[in-house]
Amino acid sequence: MKSTALGTLVLALLVALSITAQEQAELAVDEIVVQLREGPVPVPPPIESDQPTATAGEAGEEEAPPVDAATEPPTDAPPKSDVLKFHLMDGTIITGKLTTQAIPVKTEFGKLIVPIDAIQSFAPGLASHPEIDQKITQLINELGSPDAKKRDKAQAALQSYGPGLIPELQRFANDPDAERKVRIATILEELYSVSDDEFDAEQGPALSMFRLDQIVTEQFTVAGNIEQSTFNIKSKFGELVVKLQDIKGVERVRGDSHEIRKIVEISGTDMTCRAYKKTGIRVNRGDRIIISSDGRITMSPWGSNSVSGPDGIPQNGMYINNIPMGALAGRIGDSGEEFLVGSKNSFVAKKSGVLQLGFAMQANWANYQFPGKYETRIRVVPSQ
Repeated sequence: MKSTALGTLVLALLVALSITAQEQAELAVDEIVVQLREGPVPVPPPIESDQPTATAGEAGEEEAPPVDAATEPPTDAPPKSDVLKFHLMDGTIITGKLTTQAIPVKTEFGKLIVPIDAIQSFAPGLASHPEIDQKITQLINELGSPDAKKRDKAQAALQSYGPGLIPELQRFANDPDAERKVRIATILEELYSVSDDEFDAEQGPALSMFRLDQIVTEQFTVAGNIEQSTFNIKSKFGELVVKLQDIKGVERVRGDSHEIRKIVEISGTDMTCRAYKKTGIRVNRGDRIIISSDGRITMSPWGSNSVSGPDGIPQNGMYINNIPMGALAGRIGDSGEEFLVGSKNSFVAKKSGVLQLGFAMQANWANYQFPGKYETRIRVVPSQ
């Protein structure tokens, strides 16, 4: 009997050890199911110990800081304005907020819905301005007119549109008409050598000469056909409705008051009679520009003892516009009016463009050496 009982016990142990891991897992699941049916599983009380409990830091883990849901992370990004400025074809400017939340655009790759919040600016292309499109097409055709005067007049008219017309003219670069092809090539050569600043409008952006509408966002530019024909604008004069074809361009009003500060060195080689030095600062019409400058430049033609400061030396002659020779001069854009900056000046920009500075000097003294430099501090306060 004892041997039989012992054998039975050994056999039971062998059977228990032969249970596979999968069978053990199934038994564990069955046990959990039974416990859930019978009620909540009692939680054993914590085991008291004389050993101190390890903190998260002592255990090698970083302790997470408390989270305050009401506190937003700080950001250095300037606040974004939701106000847009509409420049119309007749010169009217409307400032306000759009009632729509997005603009649908049909592109080569499908339809896009561009959120208003992401748009920096947009401009209808020639396809949205059929009258101007027809006028340009007519002028291009007249380049091949049998009347020489008509050809010359059409060429001058096309060239007056400025560098913005280059993309449209390039479509006709291989025109089958020999006369038109030659004249288009001549116009393109002239426009390639002209800075865009020469054609900056006094008020607002220049008319877009691209065939498709252009929408500039924070990340990329969308080219296509804006499918929205009218825009409802909430302005201080009430809600206004503007047609797409009446819009020249739209830009977002800057919602920040961040100033631009920069130091630029103007040397004796930056002569106004040669080429102004571009500061790299683009100003907008209405911005206040504050400039202070100091330094010395030797006026070699008048002797090594003749030294000029930013205010110039009137007794050495005048440049233009009552700007003394040797003075610090400025202009906005390549075709902007030249004016005296001097050692201190504060003014409001009358047009948009790149601020340029130079050492006032007439062309007949351009081959002389003028050692020295003016250190110029520029501050631009954006218009509100």
